[in-house]
Amino acid sequence: MEIVKKAIVLVLFVCIGLYSFAQKATDENKPQNLIELKKSIQKILIETKIPGTGVVLVSGDETILLNGFGKADIEKNINANENTIFRLGSISKTLVALAILKLQEEGRLNLKDKIKDIIPEIKFTNAWEEKFPIRIENLLEHTSGWKYWSMAELGSDDPKPKTLKEALDFYPKTRTSLFVPGTRIMESNVGIAVAAYIVEKVSGTTFENFMDETFFKPMGIQTMSFIQTEQYKKFGASLYENNIKLNYLNIIYRPAAALNSSPADMAKFLKFFINRGKINNIQLLTDSSLCRMERAGSLQKNISKFELYSGNGLSNESSLFKGFKYHGFSGSLPGAYAEFGYIRENNMGYAVMINNGAIEPLEKIVSLIKYYQTKDLKQKSVTIDTEKHKIDIDPSGYYTCIIPKLDPIKALELIKNIHKVWIKNDTIYIKRLMDGGSLAKFISVGNNEFRSVETNQIGLVLINDPLEGNMIGLNLKKISPLWAYTLLSIFYLFFIVLFSSIVFGVISVFVYLFGKKKSKIALLISLLPIITYSFILMVAVLLKSTIHNRYDMFQIIGTMNPISILILICSICYVLATVWALFYIYKKYHDSMSRIFYIHSALATILNMIFMLYFFSNGLIGVPTWF
Repeated sequence: MEIVKKAIVLVLFVCIGLYSFAQKATDENKPQNLIELKKSIQKILIETKIPGTGVVLVSGDETILLNGFGKADIEKNINANENTIFRLGSISKTLVALAILKLQEEGRLNLKDKIKDIIPEIKFTNAWEEKFPIRIENLLEHTSGWKYWSMAELGSDDPKPKTLKEALDFYPKTRTSLFVPGTRIMESNVGIAVAAYIVEKVSGTTFENFMDETFFKPMGIQTMSFIQTEQYKKFGASLYENNIKLNYLNIIYRPAAALNSSPADMAKFLKFFINRGKINNIQLLTDSSLCRMERAGSLQKNISKFELYSGNGLSNESSLFKGFKYHGFSGSLPGAYAEFGYIRENNMGYAVMINNGAIEPLEKIVSLIKYYQTKDLKQKSVTIDTEKHKIDIDPSGYYTCIIPKLDPIKALELIKNIHKVWIKNDTIYIKRLMDGGSLAKFISVGNNEFRSVETNQIGLVLINDPLEGNMIGLNLKKISPLWAYTLLSIFYLFFIVLFSSIVFGVISVFVYLFGKKKSKIALLISLLPIITYSFILMVAVLLKSTIHNRYDMFQIIGTMNPISILILICSICYVLATVWALFYIYKKYHDSMSRIFYIHSALATILNMIFMLYFFSNGLIGVPTWF
């Protein structure tokens, strides 16, 4: 009995300890003051092994927090501070929108202007141009239909800055609309570069000079730049990814992703938005222009009516945190992540930048900051629609993504993003088939909009696309069940066939070496699948041994070099080996050999032919990655 009592006491002690630990962990995730917030940020850096970060919190004209945490350079043991210059990636795009809005206020252009009328020298392809022309606002809201950018553009790391016209002449193929402008959203760096070129054309000066004279100097900004300046070389944070120190990536479309800034200057940048275009007693931009920046304007009416997309502004996006609407933007480059946001109604904002290529630490810090900023604000009452609405369109079926960001990963993304959708008890269920735990539930609130059961926020809409018909959101198109499971089968069978080919190949070698009957033809037929696979394995080994971060990927896949050439050759050899293997196995059908080995090789080769056709249809065979 005494032992039982002791056991109970021990269990209670452990439970209390676990509860205290959980409570402490929860409290640490909910900082109540600046001291706790700073400690929590430091803890995240240590736990995630992030070198350093710059953090800014502002409220009205007051700077609440302006700090550097951790290291700007690990090897040189340099601490990060408010003057350390970080890379901000796509936050650059926000500046292009500001420049366009300024020119519009001056009456020198209009967001509704057709780009072909302003810059006829910049050629592009839009099959729907007559009815749905590409306008300036399409470029800034990423609704032009143009691609994100190509590997060739990503790999162009030229330390000698190109002019914008030279950059746009480098790879014009990206400027091809893949969907009707205004019907979908797909981030396009080249679209932003074209918008910046319009700024140059209209203003008569370079984009960098325009920003410097029109915004940076009046704001008192001293460190913002789009190139690796001497100032950046002296005060810039070193870039790290996967514990590797990276080189400075010279972005070909600088206005789209090359911005550098210190936390001190980001504080001024935030105050510009919070004070509605006014800084240092100078009204640089009107409140109405900023309001236009913060809402969608280029999406067609059947899409812009949805709350989910109404905040897709001019390189400015909205998001909700516990009912509070933040506006802002984020950006990423090899070795860098950054984000800024502000609540317009409460005159407060934040900026976070890290010198590492991992997004999770940034998200954790941002989440802490948002909690700290909003903890004392009176939350707006949100009325949850509990009325049962009729679901007008039955979305049941299978879906996959329409246009992945980068071509080299298209074949995998189509399979990875296969979703199954069904309706049960007036609830829409969505599950990604390659992730058994990704079940999401949505309830109709009418007009083809659905709120998440988990967050009670609008998280799904049904859209009728002019090209794809009924879609879920702007990126999931419906496919047949047969095609969905064919794609999944291709993925899993690829690895099954690879494993079985290795097993059968090894056994056939032992049989040939130690068996009584030695048949070179039987041995060759057994080895044909693994010989074919060897070219893919060679590509995998090349990529694994040379690509350790995004910078490596851009340079190796996006440029013509021995590795990328060898990858191209291997892809062609894979096709030739597959075709030859199929011919040879057919030719030797009547030869004497083990039927089990023959049937396996025949099936493996037929499946290899299917794999090859799938790779070919997605541009992974015989196409230079740098082209």
